[in-house]
Amino acid sequence: MVGTVSVKTSTVAGRWRALAVALAVCGVFAAVPAAERVPDGNMIRGCVDRYDAATDYFPDKVTVEDAVKFSVTYHRSYKVISVRETVTGKPSEKYVLVQCGASVPKLERELAGAQVVTVPISSLYSASTTHLQLLVDLQRLDVLTGVSTMKQLIGDEILKRANSGRVREFAPISVVDAELVVSQRPGLFMTGGTTSAPLAVVRSAGIPVVTNNEWLEPTGLARAEWLKYMALFLNEERAAQGIYNAMKARYKVLSATAMSVPDDKKPIVMTGRGTRGDFVIAGGRSYVAALIKDAGGRYAWADNLVTGSETIDLEAQIRRAGNADIWINGGGWQSLASMVKDEPRYSEFKAYRTRQVWVYERRVTSTGGNDYWSRAVSHPDLVLADLVKVFHPALVPKHEFQWYIQVPAR
Repeated sequence: MVGTVSVKTSTVAGRWRALAVALAVCGVFAAVPAAERVPDGNMIRGCVDRYDAATDYFPDKVTVEDAVKFSVTYHRSYKVISVRETVTGKPSEKYVLVQCGASVPKLERELAGAQVVTVPISSLYSASTTHLQLLVDLQRLDVLTGVSTMKQLIGDEILKRANSGRVREFAPISVVDAELVVSQRPGLFMTGGTTSAPLAVVRSAGIPVVTNNEWLEPTGLARAEWLKYMALFLNEERAAQGIYNAMKARYKVLSATAMSVPDDKKPIVMTGRGTRGDFVIAGGRSYVAALIKDAGGRYAWADNLVTGSETIDLEAQIRRAGNADIWINGGGWQSLASMVKDEPRYSEFKAYRTRQVWVYERRVTSTGGNDYWSRAVSHPDLVLADLVKVFHPALVPKHEFQWYIQVPAR
């Protein structure tokens, strides 16, 4: 849709330019009308040489279809992003993304106090591994110049970039080194939705600090659409829209197949793990709960109203999910035997006794990197396929597990 509009607009502009050239040859001056002066596509690198207030510098635009935590509006030389709940329970924030070389608009009324980001960015400090696969998908790892900690990185392309000597580690012990960040002056600092004194220092130094809270989205598709959010800072809307459309189509086809399974054939699914008498579960309105439903499962806490995760009493989990058929998204267990050493009451769950405990730890590193917290974010179609393989293996016989692995007995 967006690409088609861009092609038509660019064609009109081309005709005016051709006409201008023809008339110039004949000695007649002809100016291209301002309304038709448009680029062939967004500038993904560099700045505008001569700013023209009448030009639309973003002919390639994205449409937000599934995400509910961010939105974008376009203006000729700037975009306005609104992010809801930048920190859980806090008000939304607005970011004004101005095309490099263009004039900064007046920040009045609803834009008063908004942070200004010059786009396309050429350097990014990322506080979460969940951001990095977005850069891989857009083929823009070239802008990555800072990560919170190297030991959690995973993936050949990401590691190659990290080891290139052009990426700094700014929070190796989980505390942002504000002095380092300010000295390096990245074009953008992207957080996972947290506030801290060091981040306040970074922001006060004039470095834009923006939130990526994809983990609060209610579905896997909505979470993956933050690919478009990342693209907005790179002017890579055309690429993002195409990648997302293709992924969403695959997801919808598989989900329709899995959800068509009769209800009495859909397994009851539980999530999480216990710690000192408590049990952390995925909320009933979380993207995990939505994935379970889309994969043809019945979530034990489907009536829960929490979007993220929630801590409940272990006994409450036993009462609610004691007869669940499948247990997913616990983690850190080497075997079923080690699980009951960690918490003896795990043996009260049917899924434990029938050995149907699955974790997303198929691709991990010795230093703590987990591919699920990187590549899975923008590939919910593959996460869905993994879950369908767990719940209804006959539906996807050729699918090879990407992240999920069954916890062995010993």
